[in-house]
Amino acid sequence: MDTHPEPIDYPFSEPSGLTVDPEYEQCRSRPGLTWVRPPYGDNAWLVTRYADIRFVLRDRRFVRTPPPGSDEARLTPLPLRDSILNTDPPQQPRLRKALAQGLMFNAEHVRDLEELAQREARRLLARCTAQPPPADLAAAYTKPLTVAILCPLIGIPEEDLAVFLDWFEGFAGTGLPADVVAERIEEISGYTARLVADRRERPRDDLVSRLVARLGQDDGLSMEELGELVNDILLAVDNVTTQLTNACYVLLSSPGHFRELTADPELLPRAADELLRYAPFPSHVTFARYATENVEVGGTLVRAGEQVLPALPAGNHDPRMFADPERLDFHRGGNPHLSFGHGTHHCMGPPLVRMLVKVAVAALLDHPGLRPAAASEELPWRADLIIRRIESLPVTW
Repeated sequence: MDTHPEPIDYPFSEPSGLTVDPEYEQCRSRPGLTWVRPPYGDNAWLVTRYADIRFVLRDRRFVRTPPPGSDEARLTPLPLRDSILNTDPPQQPRLRKALAQGLMFNAEHVRDLEELAQREARRLLARCTAQPPPADLAAAYTKPLTVAILCPLIGIPEEDLAVFLDWFEGFAGTGLPADVVAERIEEISGYTARLVADRRERPRDDLVSRLVARLGQDDGLSMEELGELVNDILLAVDNVTTQLTNACYVLLSSPGHFRELTADPELLPRAADELLRYAPFPSHVTFARYATENVEVGGTLVRAGEQVLPALPAGNHDPRMFADPERLDFHRGGNPHLSFGHGTHHCMGPPLVRMLVKVAVAALLDHPGLRPAAASEELPWRADLIIRRIESLPVTW
């Protein structure tokens, strides 16, 4: 006998701009978790409270590896495959260690990258504003800034990045047929294989070459694992572009906050984190976790084998954790937001992403006349992706 409540269709609505669905607050106000029916896969428990999300993401009784016979609750036609996000201990810490050593994100390296990013940001904005308005800030600024910093770091030619958008939409699209998604994923894997083969023959001073150098070591990577890591890295480039564009849009849409940062640039580090909290990056939920045993979460008993869906945007706007969460507040202290995830599968690039957001926003302050050329409802928001993206950001000055 099924003792679950009647499932609610999820997502509750299509995303609108950078707003967070108000239904999440209704979920938080009710006891326990919310039983939902996603577009694909099995029903699952939706987790919307900040404390419950952190608990699920860090508790080792919740894993990514599905039990036999389960169908992952998800928003996309095909479940995620060939990714470090699908691994659990003991394999996952080993893969993260290899990636961390390849990235070499020490303080000195990030500082050097920041100086490069500052120069590139100033150059791109100067070139953009030297032309008659309007301009597409995403195409003229945030995307080329991401490319200029991340492509050499990773070791991919800048000209190849143009094709990643189509591939990413195959991975992150919610409305594409399954066969098209599978084709896009195969294209990513094929590119990765060619890139790895090139670095084995001609190693360079880049992330992919450092990962290739770990092939065959006792604690190193297999070819399959190497391909998974490189796939994840390539997809992350597109994600960073989206985060920068969203942050710039939020700031330019709030003249008061723009003036506040101009008057007090010391607020920039806090502003970067607040922009990352405020603007929802995943449109809805992160990837499902499976309970390996019965676990109580937020007053609900999640039984072994059942899935939970952590809604990171809901956690970032939980008033129990963030006072007045719908208000953009550059004086917000601490700000332990969930935009980089939490626990075993938390993002490995927060220092780099924070730095790039800070640099991208800081450069805007030298152009006080810059402002959006279209209202939010007129912007080409993508409603068919698992991330919140503006296709173009028209600005004027």
